[in-house]
Amino acid sequence: MSASKLPAISLPPEIIEAILRFLPAKPLGRFKSVSKTWKSLISDPKFIKKTLQHHLQTPTTNLILLSDTNYLLYSLDTNQLLPHLNSSDEDIPATVKEVSFRCKEVLGSCNGLVLAKDENDSIFLINPTTKERLEVPLPPFILPDDVDLSVWYGFGYDSSTDDYKVVTLSIWYLRREFEPYSMGTYVSVYSLRNNSWNKLPNSSQFLGLCAHSPVVINQSFQWFNDFSTIVSFSFTTEEFDEFRLQLPDLFQRQLVRFYHLVDIGGKLGLLVCIGDGPELWVMEDYGNTWTRVCFHEFKDLRDRVKPVCLVEGSNRDFILDVKGDHVLVFGVDEKRCRNVTIEGGPDGFTVLGTYSESLESPKRILTPP
Repeated sequence: MSASKLPAISLPPEIIEAILRFLPAKPLGRFKSVSKTWKSLISDPKFIKKTLQHHLQTPTTNLILLSDTNYLLYSLDTNQLLPHLNSSDEDIPATVKEVSFRCKEVLGSCNGLVLAKDENDSIFLINPTTKERLEVPLPPFILPDDVDLSVWYGFGYDSSTDDYKVVTLSIWYLRREFEPYSMGTYVSVYSLRNNSWNKLPNSSQFLGLCAHSPVVINQSFQWFNDFSTIVSFSFTTEEFDEFRLQLPDLFQRQLVRFYHLVDIGGKLGLLVCIGDGPELWVMEDYGNTWTRVCFHEFKDLRDRVKPVCLVEGSNRDFILDVKGDHVLVFGVDEKRCRNVTIEGGPDGFTVLGTYSESLESPKRILTPP
């Protein structure tokens, strides 16, 4: 019997679903065009939630790049860097893809969704993989026009209620002639499921004037309240917690020029500059032990070097953002630095963060089954 005359094999729907569930997000999105049945299945909120669990266990991490000329977002799949790690080439080629969304700032990402602010200061949840977007209402809390306001954003997931939340840390200053100087702080939370904002009471004590360098790690929003105290806000309980860092002895013996909190594969990292140049200290077991990674090769750049993430599939190769517009891969063991050459993208760009590919949809939360 010729191949053209072989009988078509019809699989039960549950078998098809089981197979599709374990495919990467991008191919799944393309398979919507196979048939109406497949499109309905892949778009189903229950199916999306099942695939999300698999995609988070085998993440595909992408860099988010912003064009310096037209403010379009681009994505760079870090998986394409892995085959080049053992090569002798000094340059690593990488292609980027346009996300088709104009923005000026990325405020956070979680489970494949990216929180971004556009040119008009409107806030959106976008999924770069599916191109879906949803506008988030701005906080309704009104301040006088002559107030100087600084706002930090955190975006995370509440697994207890299957909800996504936006947290804002706000510090305002009022300077009026012939009037006393005044300032205030507050924390507010947006629930995607409820589509509403809530200002938290008694939050000022956790948001001092030194509050800075916020980062989201493991369902909590964390920031420095002073040099050695970190405040943690849980997306699940919406409660604050404080803990003092047990800093390495080296910090006490040398002058720390700057420090930032960073997320390194779900672990809290301290980016500091001590004497010889930038260093990353990764916290193990919440302060009991530290792992030290030196970036002394960038001594002259100091605070213009930032580890963005690890190369997918390696825990010894860091992707570094240098001066905001340059991407390098740094091998910890061999102390080797290589340039990532961007192909098919903008001439100039800014590194804004990372996201993991998924089919997650904000509308799944807004319209629960």
